[in-house]
Amino acid sequence: MRFRYLHSIVVQLFLLCFIGMTVPVIVMGILSANKSSSIVEEQVSKVASLTITQVSDKLNLFFKKLDDSSMMVLNSKLVQEILEQPMETDPYQNNLRIKEAKELLTSIMINSPELIDIYIFDVKRNNSVLSSDTLMSTPDQWDSDWYKTIRNANGSTVWFGLSKDSYLKKTEMGFPVFGLGRAIRSWETGEIIGVMFFEVMGDVLIDELDRVQFGDTGYIYVSNGENRYFYHPDPDQYGKMSDITPSHQTIQGSTLVLPELLDNGWHVVGVVPLEELSADSASIRKFTMWVALCSILFAIGMGYFVAHKIGNPLVNLSRLMRKGENGDLTVRSRNVGRNEIGQLGRSFNKMIQQIDLLIGRIAKEEAEKKKAEIRALRYQINPHFLYNTLNSIRWMAKLNRTNDVDNAVTTLVHLLEGSLERKGVFVKLGEELELLEKYMIIQEYRYDNKIDLRIECSNELKEVLIPRMLLQPIVENAIFHGIAPKDQDGSIEIQVDDTEHDLIVRITDDGVGIEEERLSQLLFNDRERHNKGMTNIGLHHVHQTVQLYYGHSYGVSVTSCKGQWTQVMITISKSEGDKHVQSAVG
Repeated sequence: MRFRYLHSIVVQLFLLCFIGMTVPVIVMGILSANKSSSIVEEQVSKVASLTITQVSDKLNLFFKKLDDSSMMVLNSKLVQEILEQPMETDPYQNNLRIKEAKELLTSIMINSPELIDIYIFDVKRNNSVLSSDTLMSTPDQWDSDWYKTIRNANGSTVWFGLSKDSYLKKTEMGFPVFGLGRAIRSWETGEIIGVMFFEVMGDVLIDELDRVQFGDTGYIYVSNGENRYFYHPDPDQYGKMSDITPSHQTIQGSTLVLPELLDNGWHVVGVVPLEELSADSASIRKFTMWVALCSILFAIGMGYFVAHKIGNPLVNLSRLMRKGENGDLTVRSRNVGRNEIGQLGRSFNKMIQQIDLLIGRIAKEEAEKKKAEIRALRYQINPHFLYNTLNSIRWMAKLNRTNDVDNAVTTLVHLLEGSLERKGVFVKLGEELELLEKYMIIQEYRYDNKIDLRIECSNELKEVLIPRMLLQPIVENAIFHGIAPKDQDGSIEIQVDDTEHDLIVRITDDGVGIEEERLSQLLFNDRERHNKGMTNIGLHHVHQTVQLYYGHSYGVSVTSCKGQWTQVMITISKSEGDKHVQSAVG
């Protein structure tokens, strides 16, 4: 009984830590500040490498922004028309195009304030230049070196280094500039019909790079594909050849070279003098070695005992906790002794057991909840479908189209039979497409204008199971809100594709389209609009149904071009969605 207090983990930790750690802690506490300098060289190298990576990321982002701006010009239909127009083109139409093109160039410059100007040179008519500059004060460039270089690049992006003089106007700017050029090819013939040139202020890059420095004498520079300095802390080095080969991290002479390759083929290189890395390291390492040797010999014996008595049980319990955290609720601790670690093991076992029971109960409740939500959505979609269909039949009855009413009601009966969930919530995609064809029969009775339904789906994909009545609300919206308002013949195309795991259904109509500001609101539950009538309810419910069955990574997306077309894309998993509902809380 007199030694019972030794079972306390507090007493054990006190005795072991006092004996095993007092002497090493006293010695290492005095030397800890000095010992940290032994890793200065490595840390400086890591920090320098990280800095180079961050700088390269910023430069890549900056250059990509400029390259993307050049792609806007390259892909402009308007620019193509201006460069390819014949000489006898109507001057008035030509002036309109040039005005619109200038507005395009101006908008690009507004979005990129670092741009000084954008020029587009007409290769066919050497006297024609398009620019956002209203003065158009550009000297003759047709024989300049940069113009020939761009033409020889055959459409690839060409970068030009920092210069004190403007590439375009051949005058001193008062600040460094650099350029970006591309040849513009004809979309039809592929021949070069124009040359674009972006002149860019270099102050933004220079100010950013000037702030980067390694130690007292270290620096950073940027070199182009010919290993010439694009940027250097000394402006006089711009354009000169570098005597450092930026291949990979190496020690060249008395410096550590840290290169990073940019996306455009250039290099960002950090130069760190070795003497600054290792100035204090040698003496610190020698002194620390003797201290560490004495501390290690003393701590080996005590560390073994501590690890065996206390460390191993704690490490084992920590491992079990990580497994439990990752979802393995079958783990149990074998250490259930009389001390605090044993008590902790027993508490851990009890906790894991309770969590397992609780998760099982919650999983069952959540699965039932999701199934109830899906049934609620189904009951909302079916009345919506029935409402619109009966409304169509009512109009035929008012027009005394008795035979059409009879045929429509017969078709409606088949549709209602198909919507009943007698065989479960899921049906084959092929059966769903057959129901759509029957639904189109009803719509043909209502509208005088012909609505053509085209379906592209392989026989293999027709066997995939999807939620019942998933496509009909989308086709219904395409008719009522897309084709009907234009009062002309229309068409709806359903294209079914697949990936390795997913099924993609695209429903495209050639109706009136949807305004851009409404696209982002279609998939949200607009209560005010919902209370005003039955329109647009189907799209939101289809989106919710897909996400309830398959998760939030699936659903509906809508794209449209006002006055031309609308496309609804439904993405679902090939695996049966009800399995996702069952495991949604897992």
